[in-house]
Amino acid sequence: MSNEPVNDTVNEPVRSNERRVGVQWLGGYRTQIDVRGVHFMQGDETPQYGGEDTGPMPTELLLAAVGTCMCLAVAHVAKKRRIEIKQLSVDADAEKDMQAFRFRDIYLKIHADLPQEQLGPLVEQASKYCFVSNTITAGCNVHFAAESMLAATTEGAA
Repeated sequence: MSNEPVNDTVNEPVRSNERRVGVQWLGGYRTQIDVRGVHFMQGDETPQYGGEDTGPMPTELLLAAVGTCMCLAVAHVAKKRRIEIKQLSVDADAEKDMQAFRFRDIYLKIHADLPQEQLGPLVEQASKYCFVSNTITAGCNVHFAAESMLAATTEGAA
């Protein structure tokens, strides 16, 4: 696995409110994921779905994203409120709707070494700052564009 960026546009400057990730197909159901040219990982499917399980499935990456975002949001709000947390974790589970080909529900369970009466309001406030769960909850337009790699190759050969 090379640490070379898989997509040159990943390393182009982006505005502070933009995020960009590059993904390259490695064959089968495997992908190479490039985040800012700094973090590299593989994505895959389990053998049950035809993959080799060499990396997390895309659905697991989605759950990891929402779990990570919520965990950091809770830590951020706790720090702003001067609440000391030594232990914090998030379990992210989801139920698939196989007819609609999407998750029906996502469940986040936040664990922290705080009394429940302090943790509940902290989680409620933190949920307002969780970019990923807010995007999922409110919905987000996804725009698809197809760009042939052949056109660039043929033009360069002329």
